[in-house]
Amino acid sequence: MSDTNNDPLRFSTIAHGDHHYLSPLSRAKAHQLLQSLTCNLSAEDIVLDAGCGKAALLRDALQMSPVRGVGVDINGCFLDEAHALFRRDMPEDPRLTLINSPLLEHARPNEGYAAILCVGSTHAFGSFEECLRVSFDWLKPNGRLLIADGFWKQAPSQDYLHVLGGTVDEFVSHAENAERAREWGYHLLRTATSSDDEWDEYEGKYCDAMMRYLVTHPDDPDSEEFLSRMQEWHKAYLGWGRATLGFGYYLLARR
Repeated sequence: MSDTNNDPLRFSTIAHGDHHYLSPLSRAKAHQLLQSLTCNLSAEDIVLDAGCGKAALLRDALQMSPVRGVGVDINGCFLDEAHALFRRDMPEDPRLTLINSPLLEHARPNEGYAAILCVGSTHAFGSFEECLRVSFDWLKPNGRLLIADGFWKQAPSQDYLHVLGGTVDEFVSHAENAERAREWGYHLLRTATSSDDEWDEYEGKYCDAMMRYLVTHPDDPDSEEFLSRMQEWHKAYLGWGRATLGFGYYLLARR
């Protein structure tokens, strides 16, 4: 991406303009996962949304339970939107704190977190493995972690890896993701995967938001690059990604 506007997050911010969750996740599936995550939590408990984006899952969790929430992200635009939406939906509720900071640098509660959300943002920790390791230290005993990340449905082609800018060892299988969590000392409570419909909804909104932006901002200095990048990305999704890249959810309990 060019640095015309000196904002490496700009493409993602525009392309996610219409998304509620920044992952291929339906509201029905999110509700089920959040129910399991927050069951038995009290008003004294704190839930962290690590790499929260618009903090949609965290905001939903606060509507479903009496917990307090902390969302941390480096994208200030997403955090501003999250704050505005929370104030709109829960105007008198003081339980949400949003922090614009690298995740590993934010101030953490001495008592630890009762639950952690890390959905599509393991890069905020450095990797899937680092998310498991660090979260184990940040969680209270018996605390819960909902971690979600990619997995290979089948071996990726070299052409697809080229578009992703990734490597074959970047992901493993769905079962191997779950096994890595067990190896780090977690109990596995439940798993889920994104459906083709959830992927199509996510990728469709991603492409459509960018294309509408480019139509209404023809003089944007990044327009040519953004157009090429989006069209190549969506072509790769249809040609390879839909059959190759899965997205798995792993609800874990710290032992």
